[in-house]
Order: sequence, then C-alpha cells, then structure tokens
Amino acid sequence: MKSSETLAWYPSQLPTVKLILGTAVIAVGKQGRPINTRTLIEYLYVVQAKKMKLNDRIAMQTAIAVLEDNQVTHGHV
Repeated sequence: MKSSETLAWYPSQLPTVKLILGTAVIAVGKQGRPINTRTLIEYLYVVQAKKMKLNDRIAMQTAIAVLEDNQVTHGHV
C-alpha cells in the first residue's frame, strides 16, 4: 500500500509537514551528515520517539511517508 492510500491527508497539514521537513534538513546539516532521504528519515524517527501532540505526530507520520515514497520512487539500487 502507498502512503496516499493509508494516511488521512489534509491540505491544512501541508505547512506543518513543510516545517518538519525543513527543520530536519537544518538539523541534519548542522550535524555534518549528508542531507539525503535516508538520513532525514532516520532523524525524523528519532524525533518522533519524543512525546508530541497528536496533530504533530500525524504531521510527522505524513512527512516520513512522503520521504519513504520519494525514496522508493527515486532511489537507486
């Protein structure tokens, strides 16, 4: 199943998802790690383990699903 089939996606979540992804890019860059899909997903899983509000968790799951779909679509084996 694709994330688009399993997630409840609402257009109002888009700014929150963009904010989460942007924050992840900045944090991974500050760590000196390469900024790619795999490192962003790893970072988001670590951040997700912390206590968050329900709306933030849904947006975080959406951001992770977007990155995983991107990795499947554009990943090179």
